[in-house]
Amino acid sequence: MKYRKIFIVFFHIAGWILLYLLPPLITQSEIKLPENFGDAMNWILVIIFFYINYIWLVPNYLNKSRFLIYFVTIFLMLSTCYYATVSYTSHRYKMEDLERRAQNQPGMQHHRPPQFRGYFSALFCLTILALSTSIRVTEGWYRSEKQKKEMENQKLGAELSLLKSQINPHFFFNTLNSIYSLAIVKSSRTPEAVLKLSEIMRYIIYDTERELVPLSKEVEYIANYIELQRLRLPEEVKVKLKTDLGDADAVIEPLLLLPFVENAFKHGVDVEKGGTILIDIKLAGNELRLHVVNPLVKDVNSIVDKHRGIGVNNTLKRLKLMYQDNYTFTAGPVNTNYVVDLVVKIKENEVSDS
Repeated sequence: MKYRKIFIVFFHIAGWILLYLLPPLITQSEIKLPENFGDAMNWILVIIFFYINYIWLVPNYLNKSRFLIYFVTIFLMLSTCYYATVSYTSHRYKMEDLERRAQNQPGMQHHRPPQFRGYFSALFCLTILALSTSIRVTEGWYRSEKQKKEMENQKLGAELSLLKSQINPHFFFNTLNSIYSLAIVKSSRTPEAVLKLSEIMRYIIYDTERELVPLSKEVEYIANYIELQRLRLPEEVKVKLKTDLGDADAVIEPLLLLPFVENAFKHGVDVEKGGTILIDIKLAGNELRLHVVNPLVKDVNSIVDKHRGIGVNNTLKRLKLMYQDNYTFTAGPVNTNYVVDLVVKIKENEVSDS
C-alpha cells in the first residue's frame, strides 16, 4: 500500500512535467522555465484547482448530482485565473511604463497589455479542470465495475456452493440405496460402485474448490456419475456417453457441464417406456461442445420449465460472467426429445497441446 501511494505521487509529478513539456515538444521550440511570476502563478493556480476538483468537487458534488454548487465553484476558479492573469499583466506593463519614464524616454509609445491573455488563461484552466473531471469519473467507473464484478463473483461462488449442495443429497442417497441393494445380493459390482462414489465425493469436495479444473477430470466425473445412475435405472433406459477430447489439455470452470447432464436424468427418464439418453462431449480446437438428448417424459411446457431450474440458471450466469459472449446455449423440445447444445470457446491460455 505504501509503495502504491509513492507510485501514484511519482505518476502525478511525471504527468505535470509531461504536460509542461508537451507544447515545446510539439512545436519543436526551446524548453524554458516560466519567464515571469505571472506564468508561474498561472501554473500554480491550475495545479491547485486540478486537485480541488479531483479530490473534493467531483466526488462530493458532481457524483452526488449537486450540480449548482459544482458549476458555481468551477466558474469561480475560472474567474480567479482570468482576473489574476489580467491584474498581473496590467500591473507588469504599468511598471514597465513607469520605468521607461524614469529613464527619460518620453518618446516611447505607451505599452498596452496583450488582449485575450486572461481568456487564454481561463481556457487553459478549463482544459485542466475537464481533464481532472474525466480522470476522476473514469476512476470511479472503474472502481464501481470492479466492485460489481467482485460481488458477482461472490454471488456465483455462493451459487456454486448451492449447486454442489443440490447435487449431493439426492444423488448420494439414491446411490447409497443402489449400493445397499447390490451389497444385499452380494453383487460383484459393489466394490466398483463404492469406488466411483468415493471418486465423485473427492471431486466435489476438493477439486471444485479451484477456479479451473482439467476438462478430463470433469469428463471423468460425469462418466462416474453416469455409471452410478445406471445402477438405479432399469434396463429399458439406455445411456450413451461419447467423448472426444483430442490431444489438447484444456481447463474449464468446475461443474460447468454436469447440471445439463443431471437434468437429463432428472426429467428424461421414464421407467415404464424406457428410452435413450445421449451425452456427447467434444473438444475441437478451442471449442468445447456438449450435446445432450433425452426423451420428453411429460408435456412440453413442464419439461421446459424443469430443465431451466436453479442449477441450469446458475450455470448460465457463470457462463455469462466467465466467458461473456464466447459461448452459445440452446435448449428445447425437438420432436419427442429434449435437446441441449452448449458450445464454449475456451480461452487460449486455457488450452495447450500436450
